[in-house]
Amino acid sequence: MKQPAHHTTTGSIPTLQITDEAEACAAILMACLRASEIFGMTENATFHATIRSRNIFKGRDAVALIDTAGRYFEQAGSPAGLIDAALGAIRAQTRLPLFYHCIDVMLADGVVTPQEHKIFQYLKSKLKIEDQTAWQAMEVLLAKNQL
Repeated sequence: MKQPAHHTTTGSIPTLQITDEAEACAAILMACLRASEIFGMTENATFHATIRSRNIFKGRDAVALIDTAGRYFEQAGSPAGLIDAALGAIRAQTRLPLFYHCIDVMLADGVVTPQEHKIFQYLKSKLKIEDQTAWQAMEVLLAKNQL
């Protein structure tokens, strides 16, 4: 059963909390997409292909997931804020594959911008990905995207 995102309040500041894992994964991918200073929203084929094809999103409406992730981004206000809001819904076994897809989305245009590098580091830390694993993934996906 799909659970909606919840808004909790910490003091007087409302905090977005995403509880559905598929929505949380889409939100983190959206955070990575929005971290790019080069590519516009509709131009990243890797992002759209990931939302349409990965097992975690099977049976879900891709357009609705993307729209929901976009709304969550607006509510969170930044890529890091969106990652924080989504993190609690991501199971341990989902974290590494999601991280790989996030790198793929960021590398789709062949350039790692300073903001994307910052989000890469932030995501690596938040998802508890080891440095060596993260950098090996980056190298493999850089090579893949050169073809």
